[in-house]
Amino acid sequence: MKNFNSWKSDQSLNKVNLNKENFAGICKKYFDYNIKNSLKSYSAYASKSLVESVETSRYSVEVNYRTTTDEALEGFAKITLGYISAALKKHGYHTKHVFTEKPLRLLVTARNWDDGENTGLVTWNPDHKCFIVSQGFYNKGRKTVSISKSKKCSGDSAAEIAKELHNTMYDLKNQPNRHQEKLKPVPLRRGPKK
Repeated sequence: MKNFNSWKSDQSLNKVNLNKENFAGICKKYFDYNIKNSLKSYSAYASKSLVESVETSRYSVEVNYRTTTDEALEGFAKITLGYISAALKKHGYHTKHVFTEKPLRLLVTARNWDDGENTGLVTWNPDHKCFIVSQGFYNKGRKTVSISKSKKCSGDSAAEIAKELHNTMYDLKNQPNRHQEKLKPVPLRRGPKK
């Protein structure tokens, strides 16, 4: 985005006497030029940014007077998974949120997202209205986690779940990864034939 002074000099607005009305018009032109781009109005821009923040933020949920109990519990699960993610990031783990698909889940690994890396998983089960802590390993090609062991979380708060997942990740640290080195191809000799 251009800064205001360079945009002002491009539009030859240096000689304009500024008052409230002129300033509001200039701000509107600046907004239209730099921020809005293909959107038709400010309301379109605001609603687009609002929808993006609701879908991507881990601490905000959409609630209104038509929200059902299941939707409110789903919002609770998103916020709780966000807090769990923050707690585990503080301990040095890497996390990924999956809020676009059901069930809602949080993936945690100790290092990078390598193939066969030991992974912890917290999943929200909407049928039983509880969190499930699982362990498995990451499949880089399919971008999925193969689960080897699962158990219902004993607590309901983010602190209790984070503690349980942290203990699971600590146990996984001592287990070997399932990463297998790929065989390197034998280099063919190139050159003149005898």
